[in-house]
Amino acid sequence: TTESPSLEPATESMDADWERIARSVVLIYLPDCGGETWSGSGTIVLDGGYVLTNEHVSGSSPCEMEIYAIDSIKDSPVFISYAELIPNAFDQELDLSVIRLIDEAGRPTKAEGRTPIEIEQGEIDLGTSIKVLGFPEMGGVTISMTTGEHSGWWEGVDNDFGTGEFYKTSAKMGPGVSGGAAFEADTGRFIGIPTGGSGDRSEGDILGLVRPSRYALPLLEAAERAN
Repeated sequence: TTESPSLEPATESMDADWERIARSVVLIYLPDCGGETWSGSGTIVLDGGYVLTNEHVSGSSPCEMEIYAIDSIKDSPVFISYAELIPNAFDQELDLSVIRLIDEAGRPTKAEGRTPIEIEQGEIDLGTSIKVLGFPEMGGVTISMTTGEHSGWWEGVDNDFGTGEFYKTSAKMGPGVSGGAAFEADTGRFIGIPTGGSGDRSEGDILGLVRPSRYALPLLEAAERAN
C-alpha cells in the first residue's frame, strides 16, 4: 500500500518546513484589467481552492486573473490556474479579498499537491520575529523571504490601506508582495497579510504594514458560503 501526501494545515510546527509553506504562496497576475496590468501575491487557503490576498491586488470588478506558484524555492513560478472574484468575499475598507481558483472552462479547481495555509484568530506580541513570503518586484521572478520583527501597531487612519489595525514590521516589503503571507518565524504560524508601507517619510526609512489574520476570517466564511 502507499500513503497519500498529508494535506494538514502548514502551521504550528516548531521546525517549520519553509519549502512546503512557500509552495502555498502564489503570484497573482492580471494581464489586462481596464487597460492596466499588475501583479501581487496571495496564499492558498481553505480546501485548496481559494486564495487570500489584498483587494487592491484582486480588484473589485471582474478581470482575468492568472495564478502562478513555485515547485521549488529556486524555481520560477509556473501557471497553476485562473481565478475569479467571489461576491461578498472582498472588502475595500480592509483591503482584503478571497478569490476562487478556476480552470480554463471557469469551473472551480484546487491547487493539487499544495498545502492550504490555516488562518487563525491569534495575535502576536511586540518583538515577535516575522518572516514575509511573496513575489516583490525587488526580488525578481522567484519567491522571496524577508525577516524582521513585529515593530508595533498602526491604526489605519493615516495611510492608503483602509480602516482597522496593522502590525508594523521591519521586514523588507515592496510592490508585488502585497497580498502575500507573514508568519511567525519560530513556528511557521500564519499571522497576517502584507499590505503596504508606512509611507514615504523624508525623515527616515519605511516600515511594512501587515493586516492581522483575524480580519480575514469573515471573508473566508463568506467564500465558503458562496460555494
